[in-house]
Amino acid sequence: MAGHTGGKPAPMSKRRAAGSASPDGDAGTAFWLMAPALALYALFTLLPIAATFWLSFNSSAGFNTSASFVGVDNYAKAAQDPIVWKSLGHTFIWLAYHVVMAGGLGLLLALAVSRLKITQVFFRTAFFLPHLVSLAVVGVIWANIYDPFFGLLNTALTRIGLGAFTQGWLSDPALVLFSVNVASSWQGFGLYMLLFIAGLQNIDHSLYDAAEVDGANAFQKLIYVTLPGLREVMTFVVSLAMINGLKGFATVFVMTNGGPFYQSELITTYIYRLAFQSQDHGLAAVLCILLSLLAIAITIVFNRWRARLSQ
Repeated sequence: MAGHTGGKPAPMSKRRAAGSASPDGDAGTAFWLMAPALALYALFTLLPIAATFWLSFNSSAGFNTSASFVGVDNYAKAAQDPIVWKSLGHTFIWLAYHVVMAGGLGLLLALAVSRLKITQVFFRTAFFLPHLVSLAVVGVIWANIYDPFFGLLNTALTRIGLGAFTQGWLSDPALVLFSVNVASSWQGFGLYMLLFIAGLQNIDHSLYDAAEVDGANAFQKLIYVTLPGLREVMTFVVSLAMINGLKGFATVFVMTNGGPFYQSELITTYIYRLAFQSQDHGLAAVLCILLSLLAIAITIVFNRWRARLSQ
């Protein structure tokens, strides 16, 4: 029988020749299979990016008005706008708060919950539940908690004799950004906790046994075994927390709308204010491009950081 090799597998060239598709045919088939996805990507991703870039060089006072080309005037206007710089600074502070509070709390709770035997599932579920609540609802809940007269926080401080620490948590310009970020971090720490628990389960327990033989105490095992074992998860959590922090909009919008006196204004909330309240779409487009460049820069930095750690 032609092509029979006495029980041995046929050479790759013969098997490919026996098939119906050539390399060019495979490429053509793959292109047509991907064509719907590529069309949707171009329509909903590439086209809006191009439209935003085009709008940043135009002046438009509303959706029903025609745009006029103004060159780089919108970029110069953004550079001279003090609120842009203030919101950009607040965005960096917001990211740092979110990484430390949400990521740090997720790590601490993962270390505590992973030691439990019987009640671990209960606490994992309980701590993850806030992540299932939308940020808008979280904003409403925490706005009531922070209420200066009837809120749970000030009432609890008064009841335990710490009335001197009661604050206007959302009206104090020095506290408002931190207070709102606590609410946002409360919504996100459960996801990071689960990621850290998954990382803890992948650490080789023989390393802990070897550390005990060497006389290491609990703190030394944490420093020399646990944290190095979570290195990959940490980089992923930090990058995820930064990306989630860049999307910080709903909580701020619901709780403070950027106030008081722009002290909780982020780039995202200022974009909304410019586009839908001031109708300055050109300047809003410039800030969208600035936010995109910031996200790309963070992604590049963390990819290089992860690559360096994995070496």
